[in-house]
Amino acid sequence: MARWDYKTTMMDLNKIIPPAEIACDSAGACKVDSLPELPDFGLNQVKKILDEEGSHEWELVQCQLHGGKMLCIWKREIKEAFAS
Repeated sequence: MARWDYKTTMMDLNKIIPPAEIACDSAGACKVDSLPELPDFGLNQVKKILDEEGSHEWELVQCQLHGGKMLCIWKREIKEAFAS
């Protein structure tokens, strides 16, 4: 049976997406209204972060927006060395 290692990361969306494009309600639910189509902007920055974690064998489980920040939960399989 597989065993998993977990971690969380927090991304500051204000550094990735202009705050004017993020709308949050009083309950803390947020949405991104729009993003310009620029090579090094917004979603491309998020993609770079996801690709970097993936290159270290971390699999994204879930991301959740909270007041301008994005909490991500990751997992990767624990590979144990067995004596033969």
